[in-house]
Amino acid sequence: MDNAWDRAKQLSDKHASAGGIFVRLANDGDTVVGAFCGEPDSREVHWTGDMYADCSGSKCRHCTGKNRPSLRVSLNFWVVADNAMKVIQGGSMWFRDVLAVRDKYGLDKWTFEIKRVGKPKDPKTKYVILPDELIDDSMRKRIAGCPLHDLVEFGRRDAYEPPEAAPVGTNVDETAAKALLDELRALPRAAVEEFFSTFRIARLRDLKATDLSEAQAYVAHLVGESAVPF
Repeated sequence: MDNAWDRAKQLSDKHASAGGIFVRLANDGDTVVGAFCGEPDSREVHWTGDMYADCSGSKCRHCTGKNRPSLRVSLNFWVVADNAMKVIQGGSMWFRDVLAVRDKYGLDKWTFEIKRVGKPKDPKTKYVILPDELIDDSMRKRIAGCPLHDLVEFGRRDAYEPPEAAPVGTNVDETAAKALLDELRALPRAAVEEFFSTFRIARLRDLKATDLSEAQAYVAHLVGESAVPF
């Protein structure tokens, strides 16, 4: 019975991670293989509790006390298994590792395997990046057939700034947004970030009404995960 439950959880995690625009390695040992493409988009940001906010420098209103800015870098990443261009994001340690493999192997010559080492919510989690396969002409054509995402327009809007206003009546109402916010406040920061990245919103009131039931189920899933001791 335990094996059946374990397999069901693994498949659930797999499907929860599939299909989105972001590469998500949620659990210890999760891997993805693909090619880094294009130029990075980087910025210094503050986590405000429900979204990232750009650090504006010496006059930044978020630079108070110990709330120092952190680095956030986005890159286009072609995923071999999906033959799709996705977006991968990480912090300063992760990006230093990307720079290391770029200097040693060249990002335009190899696909790379990225492996998560660390359980959910483990602050010591790291990502191991290793060369996987040389890119031949056939693979290069497949990569070229997947357009790059505009990280400045798309990535910044989704992760850090409110998107363009949607037509009236298409977003969730204030009551539903507040109910979700109350549940998210009880979750670890990493889980909250995962929610906002998955639904590609900067604020809860930007959530589409058509996505409400899925968002409620996703929050329930995160609440269940946070209750499991690690």
